Amino acid sequence: MVFNNRLIGKCASIKGQVFAVFLTVLSLLVVSLPLQALEFGGSAHQGTEYETQGYSIFIADNFSRRSPFYWSLGVSRYDEVFVEWNNRNLKFPISSAEASLSYRHQFTARNPTMRRFTLDYQVGVAASLTDNKFTWAELNEEKYFSETGDINGFLAISVHYQVSSNVSAIMGVKHFPKMSEFGSMSSVFLGVKFSLDFSPTYYGN
Repeated sequence: MVFNNRLIGKCASIKGQVFAVFLTVLSLLVVSLPLQALEFGGSAHQGTEYETQGYSIFIADNFSRRSPFYWSLGVSRYDEVFVEWNNRNLKFPISSAEASLSYRHQFTARNPTMRRFTLDYQVGVAASLTDNKFTWAELNEEKYFSETGDINGFLAISVHYQVSSNVSAIMGVKHFPKMSEFGSMSSVFLGVKFSLDFSPTYYGN
């Protein structure tokens, strides 16, 4: 029992250190990268399970003015995430801080409407901000399904439709191959993003 407690404490300490490094890297990324046209927005998520719903908010920018590669930072929350344990269906909320890289392909068709569409391919990591523990009193057992500092990877693909010069609608699919001890999780999402142009304007003859 003493050995198990020490092992659990050591794992928690390691996860805490990894989480601290994760947040530090995110902070340095935001401060050090030059802003081109900062984007900010949010989206509503519907999971594959009917009751699993959530939302996310984010900021993003490309690495250079004409680069198709973007970085993004954000937070997300999912409610009523299902997991089965000891023949029981349990539901928990999950909150995460996220960082991702994406590649955007803009259509170059002659049709002006088609040129408003952009495909976004995204890969990222999410650091859990919540502890989810279930205690089975009758069996004197407890199980952690997520802990603060858990790192989980995700993939997403979305379509951006430019409504105006600085407003776009977003629709996409997001997938976590493994969300801590919850297994895989997928969701479809709808959202909107706004762009603020920080790049200098040059005037010439």
